[in-house]
Amino acid sequence: MSSHSACVLAVDDNATIRRAIAMRLSSKGYQVVTAEDGPQALAALERQPFDLMLLDLQMPGMRGDEVLQTVRKQYSDTQLPVIMLTGSEEKQDINRTLELGANDYVVKPGDLPILLARIHTQLALKAAADKLREHEQYPLSMTAPPLGMTAAPIPIGEIVPEAPATHRRDWSKLRRHSDTFLYDHLPITCLTLNANLQVLLANRFGLETFGYAGDEVQDHHVLDGYAQQDQAKAQELFTTALAEPDRLHFWEIRRRRKNGELLWVRETARIMGSGQDAIILLTCEDIDEAYKLSERLNYHSSHDELTGLANRKVLEDRLRRVLESAQSEDSRHALAIIDIDQFRIINDTCGHAAGDELLRQIARILLTVIRKRDTLARIGGDDFALLIEDCPLPEATTALEAARAAVEGFEFEWEDRDYRVSLSIGLVALTNACDSVAGALSMADTACYAAKEVGRNRVHVYQPDDFRMVSRHGQMRWATRINDALLENRFELCLQSIVPIQQDVPGDHYEILIRMRDERGQLVMPNEFLPAAERYNLAGRIDRWVVSNAFEWLRTNPRLLDRLHVCAINLSGQSFGSEELLAFILQRMGTYRIPPGKLCFEVTETAAVADIVQAGRFMQTLKARGCLFALDDFGSGFSSFGYLKNLPVDILKIDGSFVRGIANDVVDLAMVKSVNEIGHLMGMRTVAEFVEDEHVLGLLREAGVDYAQGYAIGRPILLSEFAQKTLR
Repeated sequence: MSSHSACVLAVDDNATIRRAIAMRLSSKGYQVVTAEDGPQALAALERQPFDLMLLDLQMPGMRGDEVLQTVRKQYSDTQLPVIMLTGSEEKQDINRTLELGANDYVVKPGDLPILLARIHTQLALKAAADKLREHEQYPLSMTAPPLGMTAAPIPIGEIVPEAPATHRRDWSKLRRHSDTFLYDHLPITCLTLNANLQVLLANRFGLETFGYAGDEVQDHHVLDGYAQQDQAKAQELFTTALAEPDRLHFWEIRRRRKNGELLWVRETARIMGSGQDAIILLTCEDIDEAYKLSERLNYHSSHDELTGLANRKVLEDRLRRVLESAQSEDSRHALAIIDIDQFRIINDTCGHAAGDELLRQIARILLTVIRKRDTLARIGGDDFALLIEDCPLPEATTALEAARAAVEGFEFEWEDRDYRVSLSIGLVALTNACDSVAGALSMADTACYAAKEVGRNRVHVYQPDDFRMVSRHGQMRWATRINDALLENRFELCLQSIVPIQQDVPGDHYEILIRMRDERGQLVMPNEFLPAAERYNLAGRIDRWVVSNAFEWLRTNPRLLDRLHVCAINLSGQSFGSEELLAFILQRMGTYRIPPGKLCFEVTETAAVADIVQAGRFMQTLKARGCLFALDDFGSGFSSFGYLKNLPVDILKIDGSFVRGIANDVVDLAMVKSVNEIGHLMGMRTVAEFVEDEHVLGLLREAGVDYAQGYAIGRPILLSEFAQKTLR
């Protein structure tokens, strides 16, 4: 059957999800009937036939698995395929529904292309089974009686009739009818195999997908079509499937096109009959783009975008494991913090592009001199960390001396000039005396500052009195500088415009950004001091400074406040959710009398999900006053969509690492479209960050993104300059 005739029953207690499914599937040609609970679903099944059922697992009253059990008493898994909708990838629940007779599952809120592909797969299997029964009177499985009746046992001979070899099924006849048998134009690959795994039939779509023509694959062994390194795995999967013919089998694997190109597919296998008379109905769902997107998301969640090294989260996870090993096994490891001595000079005089390139080149040099098994991570600004496992301190010191010497002999070239750089390295032995990740990092950090104190360009091994030495010479550099800047009011606020790109929205919309003036009056960018502020527990003080000064500026500029649509203010992960910050914001809102509906607080996805219950309370309290919330860098975490429905968010800011590449990378574009679609589905507005040229802006407009922010729209501008320019 085609999507234009297939009728789908969608069952979910969430009205928003029911409407979304009905709208999306109807636009693809499906007929959709919805039900809000189990009894309604069963009543709908009594009234009319359906080709497929989408069934929510977690529903009040009659649960989805209870509905499924009732359905399976009347309909087999090929008469009425059931795809479960589940809110999480909880293996126990998923396995139970599959054992009860579910054909497949999709994790909500899900991705429309994935849901459509799963529906195509199940309809293809249903069509194949229906046609095979029609041609050969070969039942796919024992058909259950109507509700209320007891099924009598059916002898095996009636399910799989025995016949002389000369009278067994005529595959050449089936091949002549393959246009109708496997629906050549169904947009999914369909194969029919015998028990020896030879290809008996392949539909036209499958042949075209894998680059074959006509009968090229007929009678070939199916394993020849898999990636060479996956053929043994495929053999094992088919062997298991043939041994368990009473259920559907799913797996993800790499297939090989005729030209040698590899493609990730999700295969569904159904065994009909047994022994040498068994037939395998196999469908192949193209998940190559989704798989690569998953890999990309996993990569982004564990790697530094600029250098490709592991990020701080990965380092801390591995460090935690190493510390547990040191405690239980008395093993020997080491941790180093590595700082580039001349980085700020190059970054300030040559620009951020030069600073970025220097970081990339230093990372490449370090990778050439360390062991492959060690973990090199960029943990912020110009700081790297190296975790050296199963290595005594003297050997670790020697290895780091080699790294220091390699960088000392390196000349950084930029715009026809050469620059010499060096490293200050702090090293600490990880023994059973180190009791926490934070403690180990703090000791290595202290040793790094001690290396700078005694002349830079050296490796300094942590000593217990390093804290006193560093403190005595005032070299807890950033902590001191940030504290001084707070005391001397040397922070400044900028704003960057956010503009609507789908329809005009009156009023100004901008994000408040912070800068710091150093002792020489030069502006310091937030990526240089905010990681240190988090490290030394100063981020909360900066948050309060930003809130107070932003509110003060709005109150003293009533004309700007009148024309304001939304002002976005960032909150750090360190203080977000805290009762102290919440009380401070509420007090300042009352003092400065800023209309809450004009305020939007931004928080990163990582900070929001760190304590999702506390975050939810914090957000709900301010939303009750009328404030808005934006989730920043959305999409950078692999579990993004799963957390989203639990947070009362108004605006999604799409992670700039995806937006930058949409003109050249289909995976980035797919990610942006997916985030935008999910946001709209849940009633949220979307903002694309890092919009740097008109071409990207045009693609975002085509994708339906609501707002854009970036250099193509406008660069950050000091509040004083904005007021002067706007009120001129």
